[in-house]
Amino acid sequence: MGPHYPSMHGVLRLIVTLDGEDIDYLATMFMEAITINGSKRLRNIQVPKMVSYIRAIMLELTCIASHLLWLGPFMADIGAQTPSFYIFRERELVYDLFEAATKRVEGIGVIGGEEAINWGLSGSILQASGIKWDLRKVNHYECYDEFDWEIQ
Repeated sequence: MGPHYPSMHGVLRLIVTLDGEDIDYLATMFMEAITINGSKRLRNIQVPKMVSYIRAIMLELTCIASHLLWLGPFMADIGAQTPSFYIFRERELVYDLFEAATKRVEGIGVIGGEEAINWGLSGSILQASGIKWDLRKVNHYECYDEFDWEIQ
């Protein structure tokens, strides 16, 4: 059923039958942390305690943003329209914190075009490396040929 965070809006009913499986809810909620911690352990990298605290704060803010994304539309669904506006405002404040935190790492881990091709990267990561390639344009996907657009 995972790794999706279970605070979503809309009609969703999951019927899950377990047969002796263990569910690690932290694993389903924090796939990013698991990926980071896995590579950290594989490479035997020691991170400063401050970095660990920052990651914990960011993970908790992610949970708060996800809950707000559920709560706002839920409140609107039960007739409380005004609180949903405030809820989305607060969610935007969380995203402002994310943006402020990520600006500190601009220019770190830059992937050049040649590296991106050698590593088999695609999509927005490939385009961010300076390679102008988009499957929608190259393979004439759907009706994209009818539009005048440039690969970013």
